[in-house]
Amino acid sequence: MISKIDICNMALAHLGQEPISSIKQDNERARRCDLFYEPVKREVLRTHNWAFAASVSTLALLQQNKASDWPYMYAYPQDCLFLRRVFGAGNHHQACEFKELYQNDIHAKVIYCGIDQARAEYTRDVTDEGGFDPAFVKAFSLALAADLAVTLTGDVALTQRILQKYTLVLDEARRCNMTENFELHHGSSAFWEER
Repeated sequence: MISKIDICNMALAHLGQEPISSIKQDNERARRCDLFYEPVKREVLRTHNWAFAASVSTLALLQQNKASDWPYMYAYPQDCLFLRRVFGAGNHHQACEFKELYQNDIHAKVIYCGIDQARAEYTRDVTDEGGFDPAFVKAFSLALAADLAVTLTGDVALTQRILQKYTLVLDEARRCNMTENFELHHGSSAFWEER
């Protein structure tokens, strides 16, 4: 099963660097991996509607104002990285318009829309690397390597080569995932239950 250290070591291997045994190891490679890992992971998760990171949940209603153009205000799902669509309960084929805003009075991001009992389909922040798709792991390790390249090697040309490889691998991973996503979304109505 893949782990955070495995992905970091894959990224380091792309750069010709020695592996690490812990993210808390006292060396520059471990410190940089620790610094870049989470932001890069979230960035790559947001690039596509990955099947392994897809989630559907009923939104928690925070406020209702029938006189407003956006009568329903919902809490933003805590694990949401990218809100794909909002739809009504029992009607997952019909997406509705929505807007995301930071609500100052409650110090939180919220979702406004025009339907009651709204549900959301979104990309969640996957925290268990064991759930990552193998093609995603390869793309993620290259993205991490690209962010680590200049600080660890000082080689700008290597950074460019890693970025080119990342783009190709990411495109292929997206193509493979689109097939899986199609089967997931169209093959079973169970997907639209709480995930």
